[in-house]
Amino acid sequence: MKKLFILTLFLISGCSSQVMVENYEADFESQKSIYDVEYNTGERTPIQLANLSITKDIITQYPELGDKRVGLGLTNRILENFEETGFFRYTEEKDEILNQMLDKWELSDAGLAVDGTELKTGGLVLPKYFVYAELYEFSTSKEEVVDKLNTQIKNTTIVGFQIRLVSVENGEYIVASGLGKTSQIGVGFFDSPDMDFDQSTVGISTQKSLETATVNLIRRAQRRGWL
Repeated sequence: MKKLFILTLFLISGCSSQVMVENYEADFESQKSIYDVEYNTGERTPIQLANLSITKDIITQYPELGDKRVGLGLTNRILENFEETGFFRYTEEKDEILNQMLDKWELSDAGLAVDGTELKTGGLVLPKYFVYAELYEFSTSKEEVVDKLNTQIKNTTIVGFQIRLVSVENGEYIVASGLGKTSQIGVGFFDSPDMDFDQSTVGISTQKSLETATVNLIRRAQRRGWL
């Protein structure tokens, strides 16, 4: 009888709880699509992907990001995004670039890319710019909302990338950043949904952040007369 009374009271009054985290997003980090940039049909600028790194604090908190496959996947996404704009060409073959980045990832400490850049001609032409990329933001959050008999779980991943375009001639550079945010939502009836963290949100957030950073980079390079 006592249990029935408690259940009845719960159904009548309802129960609601919520945990929220405020996320700040700068204007320049707001989401952009790679297709916001008009495809370049003119001459392409030769570049060399020089370094890819993750800040030490992020590696310490999320050691799984030190896996060399993470570096390989990030490198591939950067190359594909750049290729989609039509503005750049590489002084090396794609497979050579991927292997180079993978070697740096393996030789580094806890997944951090090694310092130093070797100028390579690819046997054809010198690059006009070096490209550096850094994962500067990586965070996950879990929000749970209970409303009467339903429980909703929302897992969110935020990824932030910064891309730097450095002039080979004089060392001047242009920096651009982007944030990507993706959420996974599960709803349970009478009980919380059994929902582990979805790794697919990492890939989607990464692509969003890299697209935004790439668009910002090209627009700033155009304003400076670099492209």
